[in-house]
Amino acid sequence: MHELGHFLTGLLLNLNVKEIRIFMFGGVTILDESLNLSIKKEILLIIMGPIFQILFFALITYLHKNGIVNQLTYENIKLINNLLLKFNLLPILPLDGGRLLNNVLDLILPYCLSHKITIIISIICVPIILLFDYKLIIILIILFLITKIIEETLIHKYRLPKLLLERKLKKITFKKKNTIKNIKQTKRNKNFYIIKNGLKIYEQDYFKFYM
Repeated sequence: MHELGHFLTGLLLNLNVKEIRIFMFGGVTILDESLNLSIKKEILLIIMGPIFQILFFALITYLHKNGIVNQLTYENIKLINNLLLKFNLLPILPLDGGRLLNNVLDLILPYCLSHKITIIISIICVPIILLFDYKLIIILIILFLITKIIEETLIHKYRLPKLLLERKLKKITFKKKNTIKNIKQTKRNKNFYIIKNGLKIYEQDYFKFYM
C-alpha cells in the first residue's frame, strides 16, 4: 500500500513510473526521471507513500471496529504500520525521510551542498534504529542502510555533472534564475547566471563555451 501511494501519485503527475520492486526490508518505486524533476512534484511523490499507508490503516481500523477484521489481524497490521512509519520517516537516505529532507534542502541550498548535508545527517541518524525492537533484523537493516549511504557518498561527485548535462542536452529552463560565482553553487530547479572573468553568462551560453 505504501509503494502503491508512490506509484499512483507518479502516474497522476505524468511521471515515467516503471515498476514497484519488493525487497526483504520493504519496497521501492522505480522511476525513469531527470535529476531536474520538479522539487514540488518529488516531495508530493514522497509523502503520498506514508499518506496511503495511514489511509489504509484507517480503513483497517474502521473494518475492525465493525467486526469485519478480527483482533489478531488488526494487531498485526497495526504493529507493521507503526514500525514502517517510524522507520521509513527517519532522515536517512534512501528512506522517504532522507529523500524528503534532501528535497526540502534543495529548495534553499545549492544542489551539491544539500546532498552532502543529507548524507551527513543520514550517518548521524543511523544509530537511532538501534532503539527499535527485533535486534537481528535491525542489524541487517543498519548494514543495508550503511551500504546505501556509502553508495550515495560515492556517486556524490557525479550528481552535479549529470544534472548540468541533462540541462544542456534537453535545454531545460525554469521560471526562477539566480546569479552564482561558482558552478557548485548551482541550485536545482533554477537556471543560473554565472560570473566568469567579470562577465555575467547565462547557463546555456556557459554550457557552449565551458562544457
